[in-house]
Amino acid sequence: MSKNHRSEAFGKTESGFLWCLHCERAYEEDDYRVVEKDGEEFQMCHYEGCNGSTVTDGWAWEDYREKHPDAPKKPEIGKVYPLYPE
Repeated sequence: MSKNHRSEAFGKTESGFLWCLHCERAYEEDDYRVVEKDGEEFQMCHYEGCNGSTVTDGWAWEDYREKHPDAPKKPEIGKVYPLYPE
């Protein structure tokens, strides 16, 4: 797997997890999908069908928890964690 572009730009997260702004689910920081377009590789959210980028749409889980202190220290994979209350 290629180098983690998000980690190169921002450093590793404390938690080891990212939260996706597009699908509102968390995943392990290094568990992203690689999508090729026009000869370039893009690192995308772990979840199929989501078009969130790890670099621009992936928040460190601890940053999500800062806004939602009731969220667990370790997120449940696949569970939706909304940014805004319904």
